[in-house]
Amino acid sequence: MTTSTGTSTSPSAGTSTSPSAGTSTGTSPSTGPSTSAGTGAEEFADLPNAPVIQRRWVTVATGGHVGGVFWHPQKPTVVLLHDAGASARAWDDVLLALDRPAVALDLPGHGRSSRRGRGDYRPRRLAATLEEAARSFAPGGVPVVGAGFGALAAIALKAKFPHSVGRLVLVDALPGTLSPGLRLWPTPSPEFATRDEVAAWLAERGATDAARTAERETEQAADGTWSWRHHLGGLPADAPTALGDETLWEQLAAVPAPLLVRTEGGPLDTVSLDRFRTQVPDGDIVTVHAEPRALADVLRPLTH
Repeated sequence: MTTSTGTSTSPSAGTSTSPSAGTSTGTSPSTGPSTSAGTGAEEFADLPNAPVIQRRWVTVATGGHVGGVFWHPQKPTVVLLHDAGASARAWDDVLLALDRPAVALDLPGHGRSSRRGRGDYRPRRLAATLEEAARSFAPGGVPVVGAGFGALAAIALKAKFPHSVGRLVLVDALPGTLSPGLRLWPTPSPEFATRDEVAAWLAERGATDAARTAERETEQAADGTWSWRHHLGGLPADAPTALGDETLWEQLAAVPAPLLVRTEGGPLDTVSLDRFRTQVPDGDIVTVHAEPRALADVLRPLTH
């Protein structure tokens, strides 16, 4: 694996996630993944009391690149996957509270990771790409934590590549349930004149923390309009739009000792929880307050 370091906040060669981005050169399985890094000082200026944070990218054999936000300079002790329509920055508050070496990934088609031309973001289709990124960024089989849609991607990853990541942790999501992200995305979205319009559009659709999401998950085009960093607001007409994938129950049942973390007042109902207890008897359930520190306290014993 070859590594280079720079000061950019986007990879020097990556599939476009913004009008100014370049085009991916890709990599072959024989040469392995290549990584690049940026200081990210401007991107993380809203976290003045945070530890060392750096954004890196890996160019994967499946095509394009995957971005990751690294907390602390040491090798990550956990990999985190976000909900639909979000990005690695969704984990900021949890990782501030956790204060352990970690890497939060941008799922394909989200954040600074490459979009897929066909717009296929079904969890099973993401597994190979995420495995390569996890293996490059956090070798050694560290726990993988997924929230919402990221939890479904984590199930697919752990089921297909059981030795590439460690314990599976699901946050407020099970196959067939609609997370906050999956309730909103994918959906056709207009472009916006201002980020205030973005926040209003999100709020009208029941999104929480709309202003913060608008700030982090949009980018400005050359004509001054704002659009999403992720692909789920403008998928091709023939792209799959059913991302919940209830068929992942079978894969989840085969995963050893998965941990389900549910927040009080969260999206998981008693029916879903009872199904988890029945179909995944090896699994554990922990209920926490809906606050970042409570989740960090659950994750801390799993990181070492």
